[in-house]
Amino acid sequence: SSTHRPKPSRSPARSTASPDGTPSRSGRPSHNGTPRSGYPGTSSPGGSAPDTGGQVKSYSTAGGRVVFAMGGRSAELVSATPNSGWEMQVWKQDGWIRVDFSGGSAHTSVFCTWNGHPPTVQTSDDAT
Repeated sequence: SSTHRPKPSRSPARSTASPDGTPSRSGRPSHNGTPRSGYPGTSSPGGSAPDTGGQVKSYSTAGGRVVFAMGGRSAELVSATPNSGWEMQVWKQDGWIRVDFSGGSAHTSVFCTWNGHPPTVQTSDDAT
């Protein structure tokens, strides 16, 4: 199991060191022949990027502009700016952020979710 460590006095019959020289039974998942390059932050020594602040992305709608700091497992609202003549409303909960712009009879939304997956953004532009 991953919590069992071999006794130091036993010498292994074969090498159990990973390519970077650390033992493969250190509590981290071992390679076991499975490529790890598809998982961000695990292919290089030093760990992964911080949860937020990885990338800053901007989304423009008819009602205004929203900027998120997108991390691997969450996102933060950096700014939300309504266009002239539009009003803005923001909702934040664990796992999502929604920004709505309204102007007259028009309505636009920017919705960012990350509940168990990397952040994704959807926009709805019902401006007429």
